[in-house]
Amino acid sequence: MSLSRYLQTPEFLNSIPGKSPDELKSIILDKGNEWFRNNKSETNRIRHNLVQFGFHPDTLITKVQEHVILHYYEKLLPLSDSPEFFYSFLKSHVDCTSAVKQLESSISDGKGIIVALSHFGAVEFVVPSLAAFNLPLNAVLRFTTEQLSAQAHKRARLMNESGLFGPINFIEIGKPGTPVAMYMAAALRRKEILVSVFDEKTEYSKPVTIFGKKVSGGAGLDRIARFANTPTDIFTAFMTRNENDTYTLELKKIDHQDSVQKMFDELEAIVKEITEQWYFLHEEIPFLF
Repeated sequence: MSLSRYLQTPEFLNSIPGKSPDELKSIILDKGNEWFRNNKSETNRIRHNLVQFGFHPDTLITKVQEHVILHYYEKLLPLSDSPEFFYSFLKSHVDCTSAVKQLESSISDGKGIIVALSHFGAVEFVVPSLAAFNLPLNAVLRFTTEQLSAQAHKRARLMNESGLFGPINFIEIGKPGTPVAMYMAAALRRKEILVSVFDEKTEYSKPVTIFGKKVSGGAGLDRIARFANTPTDIFTAFMTRNENDTYTLELKKIDHQDSVQKMFDELEAIVKEITEQWYFLHEEIPFLF
């Protein structure tokens, strides 16, 4: 069983409501560390990926594992309490003031917006943090289980009904009857924000370079920008974890020309500074040899 499914069983998801952030974090860290102890091949995969990218694994493996696990804490925290609680948590823990100003400027200029995410840091907080500013959001994602999909939709609806969050429109990859590319382009034509991951391999990905290695990435976001055929700003977004349990969202605007490689250039720059928060290191990276 993958770490994702191990931490997102129906039984565990049903046990989350009522737990404080500290309680939930402690439980998930314990469960995640147990999973890594029982799945040595996963530790070996992290070691392999670190070596491939030129890092020294012995000083990083434990830190990478911890941050991989924290990703699931951040994903599941919204299920622990009310929308009012989550809103208060985000407002007191997440600094996205600069990022919101950049997005509001693009909206004022009549632009569609691509916010390109990577498997880095507290990426799960990006969409709800922006929704807390009532920005027009469309999130492209793939849910690992039907139960998690249903709970995410329910939670987004409750957040919106609370009056504290704007609506979040989910565009679900792999969901039958969902023309994903059409929905993504339509969001840009409506001059809204399209949030999607760029460091995944899809049939529309292309070869790019990061840390001297060729990988497949972009997930077709450059093609979506061209297909939409509307003025569009493209940003990379990195939500970093700080030492005092706070988070900072940083956006970097990039040019359309060779945009996918520029996304990976920005990723490389931040991974050099905070390697352990690149939780993509525990996955099968689409290396191109």
